[in-house]
Amino acid sequence: MTASALPLAPTHSRIVQLDGLRAIAVLAVFAQHALKAPLWMGVDLFFVLSGFLISGILLDRKERQLPYFSYFYARRARRILPPYVLLMVVSSLLFGLAWAEHWYWYTFFATNIGDALNQSGHDSLNVLWSLAVEEQFYIFWPFVILLVPERLLGYVAAALIVLVPVLRAVATPWFDTFWPIYYLTPFRMDLLAAGALLAVALRRDRDALEPFKGLAVLGFFAALAVLAWLHLHFPRFRAANTPLSNAGLYSVSLVLCTSVVVIALQSKGIVKRLLCNPVLVYIGTISYTIYLIHLSVLYVLWPLHLNRYLTAALALAITLVYASVTWFAFEKRLIFGARGKAHAQMQAQTQTHAHAPGGGVAGARAARQAPQSRA
Repeated sequence: MTASALPLAPTHSRIVQLDGLRAIAVLAVFAQHALKAPLWMGVDLFFVLSGFLISGILLDRKERQLPYFSYFYARRARRILPPYVLLMVVSSLLFGLAWAEHWYWYTFFATNIGDALNQSGHDSLNVLWSLAVEEQFYIFWPFVILLVPERLLGYVAAALIVLVPVLRAVATPWFDTFWPIYYLTPFRMDLLAAGALLAVALRRDRDALEPFKGLAVLGFFAALAVLAWLHLHFPRFRAANTPLSNAGLYSVSLVLCTSVVVIALQSKGIVKRLLCNPVLVYIGTISYTIYLIHLSVLYVLWPLHLNRYLTAALALAITLVYASVTWFAFEKRLIFGARGKAHAQMQAQTQTHAHAPGGGVAGARAARQAPQSRA
Protein backbone atom coordinates (compact mmCIF):
# COMPACT_ATOMS: atom_id res chain seq x y z
CA MET A 1 0.00 0.00 0.00
CA THR A 2 0.31 1.63 0.23
CA ALA A 3 1.58 4.95 1.27
CA SER A 4 2.89 4.14 4.59
CA ALA A 5 5.43 6.81 5.35
CA LEU A 6 5.76 8.17 8.84
CA PRO A 7 4.80 11.69 9.77
CA LEU A 8 7.46 14.13 10.74
CA ALA A 9 7.69 15.85 14.09
CA PRO A 10 4.71 17.99 15.05
CA THR A 11 6.67 21.14 14.27
CA HIS A 12 6.10 20.60 10.54
CA SER A 13 3.03 21.54 8.59
CA ARG A 14 0.80 18.79 7.35
CA ILE A 15 -1.31 18.55 4.22
CA VAL A 16 -4.59 17.55 5.80
CA GLN A 17 -6.45 17.03 2.52
CA LEU A 18 -4.09 14.20 1.62
CA ASP A 19 -5.38 12.28 4.65
CA GLY A 20 -8.86 12.62 3.16
CA LEU A 21 -7.52 11.46 -0.18
CA ARG A 22 -5.91 8.45 1.49
CA ALA A 23 -9.29 7.60 3.01
CA ILE A 24 -10.89 7.67 -0.44
CA ALA A 25 -8.13 5.37 -1.72
CA VAL A 26 -8.57 2.77 1.02
CA LEU A 27 -12.38 2.87 0.73
CA ALA A 28 -12.01 2.27 -3.00
CA VAL A 29 -9.86 -0.79 -2.32
CA PHE A 30 -12.41 -2.01 0.22
CA ALA A 31 -15.27 -1.55 -2.26
CA GLN A 32 -13.32 -3.46 -4.89
CA HIS A 33 -12.94 -6.47 -2.62
CA ALA A 34 -16.25 -6.31 -0.75
CA LEU A 35 -18.57 -5.30 -3.60
CA LYS A 36 -16.52 -6.24 -6.67
CA ALA A 37 -16.49 -2.60 -7.75
CA PRO A 38 -13.94 -1.88 -10.53
CA LEU A 39 -11.86 0.37 -8.29
CA TRP A 40 -8.46 -1.30 -8.42
CA MET A 41 -7.03 2.20 -9.03
CA GLY A 42 -7.23 2.85 -5.27
CA VAL A 43 -3.89 1.09 -4.78
CA ASP A 44 -2.38 3.18 -7.59
CA LEU A 45 -3.49 6.32 -5.77
CA PHE A 46 -1.63 5.08 -2.68
CA PHE A 47 1.51 4.66 -4.78
CA VAL A 48 1.38 8.23 -6.10
CA LEU A 49 0.76 9.58 -2.60
CA SER A 50 3.64 7.55 -1.23
CA GLY A 51 6.04 8.76 -3.90
CA PHE A 52 5.04 12.36 -3.25
CA LEU A 53 5.19 12.28 0.52
CA ILE A 54 8.28 10.17 1.04
CA SER A 55 10.28 11.93 -1.66
CA GLY A 56 9.46 15.22 0.04
CA ILE A 57 10.68 13.91 3.38
CA LEU A 58 13.92 12.57 1.88
CA LEU A 59 14.58 15.79 -0.02
CA ASP A 60 14.09 17.76 3.17
CA ARG A 61 16.52 15.55 5.11
CA LYS A 62 19.08 15.88 2.33
CA GLU A 63 18.75 19.66 2.09
CA ARG A 64 19.09 20.17 5.85
CA GLN A 65 21.94 17.64 6.07
CA LEU A 66 20.18 15.69 8.79
CA PRO A 67 20.59 11.95 9.48
CA TYR A 68 19.30 10.32 6.34
CA PHE A 69 19.31 6.53 5.96
CA SER A 70 19.13 5.70 9.66
CA TYR A 71 16.25 8.13 10.13
CA PHE A 72 14.33 6.93 7.09
CA TYR A 73 14.63 3.18 7.57
CA ALA A 74 14.14 3.29 11.34
CA ARG A 75 10.92 5.23 10.94
CA ARG A 76 9.77 2.92 8.16
CA ALA A 77 10.35 -0.06 10.44
CA ARG A 78 8.43 1.50 13.34
CA ARG A 79 5.51 2.32 11.09
CA ILE A 80 5.38 -0.79 8.94
CA LEU A 81 6.43 -3.71 11.13
CA PRO A 82 4.10 -3.75 14.18
CA PRO A 83 0.78 -3.83 12.24
CA TYR A 84 2.38 -6.19 9.71
CA VAL A 85 3.49 -8.68 12.37
CA LEU A 86 0.09 -8.45 14.05
CA LEU A 87 -1.61 -9.21 10.74
CA MET A 88 0.51 -12.34 10.33
CA VAL A 89 -0.44 -13.47 13.83
CA VAL A 90 -4.15 -12.84 13.23
CA SER A 91 -3.99 -14.55 9.85
CA SER A 92 -2.27 -17.58 11.35
CA LEU A 93 -4.98 -17.89 14.01
CA LEU A 94 -7.81 -17.50 11.51
CA PHE A 95 -6.53 -19.32 8.45
CA GLY A 96 -3.58 -21.44 9.52
CA LEU A 97 0.11 -21.39 8.67
CA ALA A 98 0.03 -22.03 4.94
CA TRP A 99 2.07 -18.87 4.46
CA ALA A 100 4.97 -20.40 6.44
CA GLU A 101 5.76 -22.67 3.49
CA HIS A 102 6.85 -19.51 1.68
CA TRP A 103 8.05 -17.62 4.75
CA TYR A 104 10.87 -15.89 2.87
CA TRP A 105 8.48 -13.82 0.75
CA TYR A 106 6.75 -12.55 3.89
CA THR A 107 9.95 -12.03 5.87
CA PHE A 108 11.74 -10.00 3.22
CA PHE A 109 8.77 -7.97 1.93
CA ALA A 110 8.69 -9.80 -1.38
CA THR A 111 5.13 -11.13 -1.41
CA ASN A 112 4.56 -9.51 -4.79
CA ILE A 113 7.17 -11.90 -6.20
CA GLY A 114 5.53 -14.81 -4.41
CA ASP A 115 2.12 -13.83 -5.79
CA ALA A 116 3.54 -13.55 -9.30
CA LEU A 117 4.93 -17.08 -8.91
CA ASN A 118 1.75 -18.41 -7.26
CA GLN A 119 3.73 -19.05 -4.08
CA SER A 120 1.73 -17.48 -1.29
CA GLY A 121 -0.32 -18.27 1.78
CA HIS A 122 -3.99 -17.60 2.38
CA ASP A 123 -5.60 -15.31 -0.20
CA SER A 124 -6.37 -12.73 2.47
CA LEU A 125 -2.64 -11.95 2.59
CA ASN A 126 -2.69 -10.92 -1.05
CA VAL A 127 -2.97 -7.29 0.06
CA LEU A 128 0.70 -7.37 1.04
CA TRP A 129 1.84 -7.23 -2.59
CA SER A 130 1.54 -3.44 -2.74
CA LEU A 131 3.46 -3.01 0.50
CA ALA A 132 6.20 -5.13 -1.05
CA VAL A 133 6.29 -2.86 -4.11
CA GLU A 134 6.78 0.18 -1.90
CA GLU A 135 9.46 -1.40 0.26
CA GLN A 136 11.39 -2.59 -2.79
CA PHE A 137 11.16 0.84 -4.41
CA TYR A 138 12.47 2.43 -1.24
CA ILE A 139 15.53 0.20 -1.23
CA PHE A 140 17.02 2.23 -4.08
CA TRP A 141 15.02 5.48 -4.30
CA PRO A 142 16.66 7.09 -1.22
CA PHE A 143 20.04 6.53 -2.90
CA VAL A 144 18.75 8.21 -6.07
CA ILE A 145 17.55 11.25 -4.12
CA LEU A 146 20.79 11.46 -2.14
CA LEU A 147 23.16 11.09 -5.10
CA VAL A 148 21.32 12.88 -7.91
CA PRO A 149 21.35 16.71 -7.84
CA GLU A 150 17.86 18.05 -7.19
CA ARG A 151 17.84 19.94 -10.49
CA LEU A 152 18.15 16.59 -12.29
CA LEU A 153 15.91 14.51 -10.05
CA GLY A 154 12.76 15.59 -11.86
CA TYR A 155 14.22 14.29 -15.12
CA VAL A 156 14.96 10.93 -13.48
CA ALA A 157 11.37 10.66 -12.24
CA ALA A 158 10.00 11.73 -15.64
CA ALA A 159 12.21 9.16 -17.37
CA LEU A 160 10.74 6.41 -15.19
CA ILE A 161 7.22 7.56 -16.03
CA VAL A 162 8.03 7.25 -19.75
CA LEU A 163 10.16 4.09 -19.67
CA VAL A 164 8.13 1.87 -17.33
CA PRO A 165 5.13 1.53 -19.71
CA VAL A 166 7.58 0.54 -22.45
CA LEU A 167 9.03 -2.05 -20.09
CA ARG A 168 5.54 -3.41 -19.41
CA ALA A 169 4.90 -3.76 -23.14
CA VAL A 170 8.25 -5.41 -23.83
CA ALA A 171 7.86 -7.83 -20.90
CA THR A 172 4.30 -8.90 -21.72
CA PRO A 173 5.33 -11.99 -23.79
CA TRP A 174 7.33 -13.27 -20.82
CA PHE A 175 4.17 -13.99 -18.80
CA ASP A 176 1.05 -16.07 -19.33
CA THR A 177 -1.17 -13.64 -17.41
CA PHE A 178 -1.18 -9.95 -16.59
CA TRP A 179 -0.67 -10.55 -12.86
CA PRO A 180 3.16 -10.40 -12.83
CA ILE A 181 2.98 -7.09 -14.69
CA TYR A 182 0.53 -5.87 -12.06
CA TYR A 183 2.46 -7.17 -9.05
CA LEU A 184 6.15 -6.62 -9.76
CA THR A 185 7.92 -3.41 -8.79
CA PRO A 186 9.75 -2.65 -12.07
CA PHE A 187 6.38 -2.50 -13.83
CA ARG A 188 4.60 -0.31 -11.26
CA MET A 189 7.21 2.19 -10.12
CA ASP A 190 6.07 4.83 -12.61
CA LEU A 191 3.29 5.66 -10.13
CA LEU A 192 5.76 6.26 -7.30
CA ALA A 193 7.92 8.28 -9.69
CA ALA A 194 4.92 10.44 -10.60
CA GLY A 195 4.46 11.32 -6.95
CA ALA A 196 8.16 12.06 -6.64
CA LEU A 197 7.98 14.38 -9.65
CA LEU A 198 5.24 16.39 -7.94
CA ALA A 199 7.36 16.67 -4.79
CA VAL A 200 10.37 17.92 -6.78
CA ALA A 201 8.24 20.46 -8.65
CA LEU A 202 6.79 21.89 -5.46
CA ARG A 203 10.19 22.21 -3.84
CA ARG A 204 11.39 24.31 -6.74
CA ASP A 205 8.31 26.55 -6.74
CA ARG A 206 5.51 26.31 -4.21
CA ASP A 207 3.09 27.56 -6.89
CA ALA A 208 4.38 25.14 -9.54
CA LEU A 209 1.13 23.16 -9.74
CA GLU A 210 -1.23 26.13 -9.86
CA PRO A 211 -1.10 26.51 -13.68
CA PHE A 212 -1.83 22.79 -14.06
CA LYS A 213 -4.98 22.65 -11.97
CA GLY A 214 -7.25 22.93 -15.01
CA LEU A 215 -5.20 20.33 -16.85
CA ALA A 216 -5.44 18.05 -13.82
CA VAL A 217 -9.23 18.33 -13.80
CA LEU A 218 -9.30 17.56 -17.53
CA GLY A 219 -6.89 14.65 -17.04
CA PHE A 220 -9.01 13.27 -14.22
CA PHE A 221 -12.25 13.23 -16.20
CA ALA A 222 -10.57 12.02 -19.39
CA ALA A 223 -8.84 9.12 -17.61
CA LEU A 224 -12.02 8.27 -15.72
CA ALA A 225 -13.98 8.24 -18.98
CA VAL A 226 -11.43 5.96 -20.65
CA LEU A 227 -11.45 3.53 -17.73
CA ALA A 228 -15.26 3.51 -17.57
CA TRP A 229 -15.52 2.96 -21.34
CA LEU A 230 -13.07 0.08 -21.23
CA HIS A 231 -14.90 -1.48 -18.28
CA LEU A 232 -18.26 -1.28 -20.06
CA HIS A 233 -17.22 -2.23 -23.59
CA PHE A 234 -14.08 -4.31 -23.08
CA PRO A 235 -14.42 -5.78 -19.57
CA ARG A 236 -11.59 -8.24 -20.20
CA PHE A 237 -9.18 -5.62 -21.52
CA ARG A 238 -7.08 -5.75 -18.37
CA ALA A 239 -6.97 -9.56 -18.37
CA ALA A 240 -6.06 -9.71 -22.06
CA ASN A 241 -2.36 -9.50 -21.19
CA THR A 242 -1.40 -7.70 -24.39
CA PRO A 243 1.36 -5.11 -24.78
CA LEU A 244 -1.33 -2.47 -25.32
CA SER A 245 -3.34 -3.38 -22.24
CA ASN A 246 -0.32 -3.69 -19.97
CA ALA A 247 1.44 -0.58 -21.24
CA GLY A 248 -1.62 1.61 -21.55
CA LEU A 249 -4.09 0.73 -18.82
CA TYR A 250 -1.84 1.47 -15.86
CA SER A 251 -0.65 4.67 -17.51
CA VAL A 252 -4.27 5.81 -17.75
CA SER A 253 -4.56 5.03 -14.05
CA LEU A 254 -1.38 7.05 -13.45
CA VAL A 255 -2.97 10.07 -15.16
CA LEU A 256 -6.10 9.62 -13.06
CA CYS A 257 -4.30 9.29 -9.73
CA THR A 258 -1.70 11.98 -10.36
CA SER A 259 -4.46 14.37 -11.42
CA VAL A 260 -6.35 13.61 -8.21
CA VAL A 261 -3.28 14.41 -6.10
CA VAL A 262 -2.72 17.70 -7.96
CA ILE A 263 -6.38 18.63 -7.48
CA ALA A 264 -6.13 17.80 -3.78
CA LEU A 265 -2.98 19.87 -3.33
CA GLN A 266 -4.56 22.85 -5.09
CA SER A 267 -8.03 22.33 -3.65
CA LYS A 268 -10.13 25.18 -2.30
CA GLY A 269 -13.73 25.63 -1.30
CA ILE A 270 -16.01 22.60 -1.28
CA VAL A 271 -13.32 20.17 -2.52
CA LYS A 272 -10.98 21.08 0.29
CA ARG A 273 -13.77 21.00 2.87
CA LEU A 274 -14.69 17.52 1.68
CA LEU A 275 -11.13 16.21 1.85
CA CYS A 276 -10.60 17.81 5.26
CA ASN A 277 -13.79 16.32 6.67
CA PRO A 278 -12.87 14.92 10.13
CA VAL A 279 -14.32 11.49 9.33
CA LEU A 280 -12.28 11.16 6.14
CA VAL A 281 -9.17 12.51 7.86
CA TYR A 282 -9.53 9.93 10.63
CA ILE A 283 -10.03 7.07 8.17
CA GLY A 284 -6.97 8.30 6.30
CA THR A 285 -5.05 8.31 9.57
CA ILE A 286 -5.71 4.61 10.18
CA SER A 287 -5.82 3.59 6.52
CA TYR A 288 -2.65 1.47 6.64
CA THR A 289 -4.17 -0.99 9.10
CA ILE A 290 -7.55 -0.80 7.37
CA TYR A 291 -5.80 -1.89 4.21
CA LEU A 292 -3.93 -4.71 5.92
CA ILE A 293 -6.87 -6.30 7.74
CA HIS A 294 -9.97 -5.68 5.61
CA LEU A 295 -9.54 -8.69 3.33
CA SER A 296 -9.02 -11.03 6.30
CA VAL A 297 -12.29 -9.78 7.78
CA LEU A 298 -14.08 -10.37 4.49
CA TYR A 299 -12.74 -13.92 4.27
CA VAL A 300 -14.10 -14.61 7.75
CA LEU A 301 -17.55 -13.27 6.84
CA TRP A 302 -17.97 -14.64 3.32
CA PRO A 303 -18.59 -18.28 4.43
CA LEU A 304 -21.64 -17.02 6.35
CA HIS A 305 -23.34 -16.37 2.97
CA LEU A 306 -24.99 -13.16 4.08
CA ASN A 307 -26.29 -10.52 1.73
CA ARG A 308 -23.35 -8.92 -0.08
CA TYR A 309 -24.13 -5.43 1.20
CA LEU A 310 -24.71 -6.65 4.74
CA THR A 311 -21.40 -8.48 4.61
CA ALA A 312 -19.67 -5.35 3.35
CA ALA A 313 -21.21 -3.22 6.10
CA LEU A 314 -20.23 -5.69 8.83
CA ALA A 315 -16.72 -6.05 7.40
CA LEU A 316 -16.26 -2.28 7.27
CA ALA A 317 -17.44 -1.88 10.86
CA ILE A 318 -15.16 -4.66 12.16
CA THR A 319 -12.25 -3.34 10.13
CA LEU A 320 -12.65 0.19 11.49
CA VAL A 321 -12.86 -1.08 15.06
CA TYR A 322 -9.72 -3.23 14.63
CA ALA A 323 -7.77 -0.38 13.01
CA SER A 324 -8.89 2.10 15.67
CA VAL A 325 -7.91 -0.22 18.50
CA THR A 326 -4.44 -0.85 17.08
CA TRP A 327 -3.96 2.86 16.35
CA PHE A 328 -4.68 3.96 19.89
CA ALA A 329 -3.16 0.87 21.53
CA PHE A 330 0.31 1.05 20.01
CA GLU A 331 0.63 2.54 16.52
CA LYS A 332 0.21 6.17 17.55
CA ARG A 333 2.58 5.72 20.46
CA LEU A 334 5.24 4.07 18.31
CA ILE A 335 5.04 6.85 15.76
CA PHE A 336 4.86 9.89 18.02
CA GLY A 337 6.00 8.63 21.41
CA ALA A 338 5.63 11.25 24.09
CA ARG A 339 4.78 13.78 21.41
CA GLY A 340 1.45 12.11 20.65
CA LYS A 341 -0.54 14.65 22.68
CA ALA A 342 1.27 17.56 21.09
CA HIS A 343 0.65 16.05 17.68
CA ALA A 344 -3.06 15.70 18.41
CA GLN A 345 -3.21 19.40 19.30
CA MET A 346 -1.28 20.33 16.17
CA GLN A 347 -3.58 18.15 14.08
CA ALA A 348 -6.66 19.93 15.40
CA GLN A 349 -5.08 23.31 14.65
CA THR A 350 -4.04 22.19 11.18
CA GLN A 351 -7.54 20.97 10.38
CA THR A 352 -8.93 24.33 11.50
CA HIS A 353 -6.51 26.25 9.30
CA ALA A 354 -7.12 23.83 6.43
CA HIS A 355 -10.49 25.48 5.82
CA ALA A 356 -8.92 28.91 5.36
CA PRO A 357 -8.73 30.47 1.87
CA GLY A 358 -5.67 29.81 -0.27
CA GLY A 359 -5.58 26.07 0.32
CA GLY A 360 -3.57 25.33 -2.79
CA VAL A 361 -0.70 27.59 -1.80
CA ALA A 362 -0.79 26.31 1.76
CA GLY A 363 -0.64 22.74 0.52
CA ALA A 364 2.29 23.51 -1.72
CA ARG A 365 4.12 25.29 1.10
CA ALA A 366 3.58 22.25 3.32
CA ALA A 367 4.99 20.01 0.62
CA ARG A 368 8.11 22.18 0.48
CA GLN A 369 8.49 21.71 4.23
CA ALA A 370 8.68 17.93 3.89
CA PRO A 371 5.07 16.73 3.87
CA GLN A 372 3.88 14.25 6.41
CA SER A 373 2.22 10.93 5.81
CA ARG A 374 0.87 8.18 7.94
CA ALA A 375 -0.47 5.22 6.09
